[in-house]
Amino acid sequence: MTGKMSVWTRLFLLGAMSLVAVLTTFAGEARASCVVNGVGARVAVPRPHLAVPAGLRDFDGSNHFGVHGSVVGMWNAVFLIGDGPDVYDQTVQQFHSDGLEQMLSNGLPPALGNVCVGVWKQTGLRTFKLKHMAWNWTEDGKLAGTFIMEVELKVDRSGTSYVGSWKADSYDLSDNVIPDLHAEGVARGSRIGVD
Repeated sequence: MTGKMSVWTRLFLLGAMSLVAVLTTFAGEARASCVVNGVGARVAVPRPHLAVPAGLRDFDGSNHFGVHGSVVGMWNAVFLIGDGPDVYDQTVQQFHSDGLEQMLSNGLPPALGNVCVGVWKQTGLRTFKLKHMAWNWTEDGKLAGTFIMEVELKVDRSGTSYVGSWKADSYDLSDNVIPDLHAEGVARGSRIGVD
């Protein structure tokens, strides 16, 4: 070659640079969160999980989930403070077969970012553990620390509801627990089906 790039090489490089520019632009603006509670909104930090969870064995692609009740699917979930009746958060929640979870929270408006994610694994017969991680933000948009919610739940035999316990803690920028933001209680979910 004499140092000149072919037309195809130039088009490929232009396309790649454009894609990087678009992704960089949106990455700087993206904010997702779960609940505003003192410090502010939260942004999720996903962790890949490559193994197929054992609970998926009972999922047949329909609204029938077998006697072992897979958690995979969409749920309407409520997180009560203690045993209730006070509500910490109400969500639309999705558990994916790859061990990732997504949550759409009504705890704050979409402008502050009300979408977050977590990771889950099966721990026993119809029992599951979820770790939900996010960033905390101040109301004026500055990073304030992190948020971690841990949930243990059990899906009923029909696979249409779950009950469990949860706890949540927030950490400042130095990874110190913020005691005033600790919360825990009961979680209840109802499966959302097509019909």
